[in-house]
Amino acid sequence: MRIALVGASMRIRAFVEALKSDYADSHQICGLMDIDEGKMLGFNEVVGLELPCYTDFDHMCDKVKPDLLLISTVDCFHRDYIVRALDRKISCIAEKPLCVNAEQCCDIIAAQQRNPEVFAATSHNARYHVAARAVKKLLDDGVIGQVNSVNYTEMLDQEHGTSYFRRWNSIKAISGGLAIHKASHHFDKINWWLNSKAKTVNAYGGLRCFGADASPFRGHHCNTCPYFDQCAYAIDYEKEEIYHKLFFKHNHAGAYRPDRCVFSPEIDIEDFISAGIEYGNGVLVNYTLSAHCNYEGETIIFEGNKGRLEMIRRKRPEGEFSSVEIFRFGTTKPEKIDLKLESGTHGGADKRLYRDLFGGEKSGRLATLDDGIQAVLVGVAVNESIKTGQSIDVASLI
Repeated sequence: MRIALVGASMRIRAFVEALKSDYADSHQICGLMDIDEGKMLGFNEVVGLELPCYTDFDHMCDKVKPDLLLISTVDCFHRDYIVRALDRKISCIAEKPLCVNAEQCCDIIAAQQRNPEVFAATSHNARYHVAARAVKKLLDDGVIGQVNSVNYTEMLDQEHGTSYFRRWNSIKAISGGLAIHKASHHFDKINWWLNSKAKTVNAYGGLRCFGADASPFRGHHCNTCPYFDQCAYAIDYEKEEIYHKLFFKHNHAGAYRPDRCVFSPEIDIEDFISAGIEYGNGVLVNYTLSAHCNYEGETIIFEGNKGRLEMIRRKRPEGEFSSVEIFRFGTTKPEKIDLKLESGTHGGADKRLYRDLFGGEKSGRLATLDDGIQAVLVGVAVNESIKTGQSIDVASLI
């Protein structure tokens, strides 16, 4: 299978490494397209390949004739390349989030309806984590009975959380904000776990720790900032080999760099989000995301009519910690589910995703375009509710 890459991104590197090492006998990476020529040169250096580079999508498709496109551009452009791929009858896998607003969701739906025979999917890898898989099985088996409510708390530590405010992600028009760019992971898992779709959303959010009001000083880029030594978030990406090659070594003046000031007045996304979500099957979900925490992880609690299910993940210096426990009514001790943590990026989830995408055996977990759309729509509703202060009917968005 001939594969072409759309977007010379940090994220797509992991796909390339997997294709080179585990699927080279059946898959060939044959081209790379990006609007930034310098970044493509750096990408080839980073992944150790000499892929032909193109700045025009149609020219690349005509020249390379790919069977499959891996799309990992800035989020707001995913829609464009998905639609063009489908209309060209080229299979595609889009990085999450699938897109950033309801209009783009409608365009993707229309393209898929025009081309129902063309394979397309969303790479929601969080479904594949061992803890997420364990929770799915327990819920499907009815271990805690009918689920009545879910409390989902997502915590990003300062290193991870700050990264979204250095990059293009900090502009809502192109990323959808954390409610879409980051939380679509979480909304997809909730949709999948509950076998249902979000019905109504009420949300609140704010920008507290980043942006223009969070600091008396600010610069433009970290390595040229006169306040570098005073700033707790200052970082020098030029000293990191991969970042240096991708963003500095070959770039022209004015090219994008991922070290923008986290106190920029251009930042318009939230760093704290709280949402109440009612699902079609009656389950009530309380979701919170904090992008400025002293440790990273998530706590997810399902309350059912037969008991309680708790999933906890923590990122620690010595490695990741994950647990799943069942608390049954009438018992004093929880039942601990044996989780055999797996090696690899994202707790081994990426390896399993690649197996579904490129291997011979399919698990049935791969997120479809509709799954990706449903995850984005929850985030769209969160953004709209924060903006208007109103309850949002999710189905009415499309």
